[in-house]
Amino acid sequence: MRDREAQEISMLALDLLQSALVLVNTRLVDMVLDAEDWQAKLTDHDLRGLTPMLWSDVACTARSSPT
Repeated sequence: MRDREAQEISMLALDLLQSALVLVNTRLVDMVLDAEDWQAKLTDHDLRGLTPMLWSDVACTARSSPT
């Protein structure tokens, strides 16, 4: 029973870490977009590419029980 609780805590900690990573990535992109020198450099194509960039380093995990 203790192993199952430890696994659940580990999974929840990983979820928290992933959420924090997404937040940091979003804030970094916000800072770039707020900078006036970057606003002039970014094209429409660049802006369309931002969404995948925010999630590219996040590996979403399935929440199903192992079989």
